[in-house]
Formats: sequence, structure tokens, C-alpha cells
Amino acid sequence: MPRKTEPWITKPSPGPHSSESCIPLATIIRDYLEITRTTREANKILSEGEIQVDGRVRKNPKFPVGFMDIIQVERTGKSWRVTYDEKGYLTLHEIPEDESKFKLAKIEGKNQFKGGKIQLAFYDGKTALGDFKKMNIGDVVKLNLPELEVSDHLPLEEGKIALITGGSNVGKIGTILEIRGQEKASQELISLEVEGETLQAPEEYVFVIGEKKPIISLPGD
Repeated sequence: MPRKTEPWITKPSPGPHSSESCIPLATIIRDYLEITRTTREANKILSEGEIQVDGRVRKNPKFPVGFMDIIQVERTGKSWRVTYDEKGYLTLHEIPEDESKFKLAKIEGKNQFKGGKIQLAFYDGKTALGDFKKMNIGDVVKLNLPELEVSDHLPLEEGKIALITGGSNVGKIGTILEIRGQEKASQELISLEVEGETLQAPEEYVFVIGEKKPIISLPGD
């Protein structure tokens, strides 16, 4: 984001992403997409229902937008996915219309209810209920928008393509070589091959994005 001449910036409201890992919606409109010049203009566009996040109209200027969220601007017909660049900053990547109809979500919780139904809890606060016995924490699912229906499953397994979302290798994409547990640690350590080099990252920083190749477009494609 360009250096500000004003001593303040919009603060995100509580929501699906932590304050350290999100951008307020008004800031995205004004500073990232540069649709408007001022916060007042951004607020006006939002109040008119011109902006959607994950297929739903959002009017709160402070609504927190984070990793893998899909932003659509009604008047332009354009869509963007929020992802990380190689410096670890959130960035917006313009995507084709077909990609704006789904998002990828990582499973962070799994609970079973009476009757055998299983509820999945995703990293962004969303949930899904269904027959998800084969899905595990750390896996990624493809969610149709705005219904949040699970249409595909990308398990955290060797051979899968993954994006590193944190640490010194943030933003890099590689093939998972090995997943191994660590003594006295709750997280598994994952080795990935990235452009001929072997890198390691904890499970929390590994986000599966495809089987043999990514199912989404990414910056630099």
C-alpha cells in the first residue's frame, strides 16, 4: 500500500480474520483497487451494495477481508482473490469469472453431531455440515459461492501442490515431498520441493491448492 499522507487508516472490525491478517474493505476499494480517491467515496459505493465478498454484499467499510477471500465489484464486473506475495503482504490478484464462483478454504476444526453429520470449521470462520468423514484438519476444500457447498476435496498429502502462507518462504508454491510429526510439537513439519530446492514449513503455513497443478490462477501466471 502506498505511504499515507494522513496519520490514520481505517481499522478493521471484528470478523472472520484477525486484525493482523486482514484489510478493511474500504481500504481495499480506495488504496488497492483505486476505485475511489477518498474513504467517503468508498463508503458511498459500499452503501449502494456494489461490493461483494465471497458472493455476499458487504456494506461495512471496516469489514475484514483476508487470505483467499473473493472480491467482486458489480459496476465493473471484475473479481479479485486475496493472496500473499513473496514478501508476506496480502495482495489482490484479478481472476476470471469462473474462479469468482468458488473459494478454497482450509479445515481447522471437525466436530461430529448426532446422526453422523460432521461440521467442518474453516480458517475464515465459515462452516459446512455434511458427510465429511474422509476430510481431516489441514485439508482444503473447494466451496461454491455464495452457498458454501463443498464441491471438491484437496487432502494434505504427499504429491499435492501447496502454497506457503507464512514464514521466510511465504508466497512460494511447491510439491509436498514429506509430512512428518515432531517430538513435543502439535504441528507436523512439511517438506516441499520448490523450483528444485527443498524447503520446510509447519503445517499451519501449508495450504493445498491442487493435485498436480493449482486449480486457481495466481500472481505471475
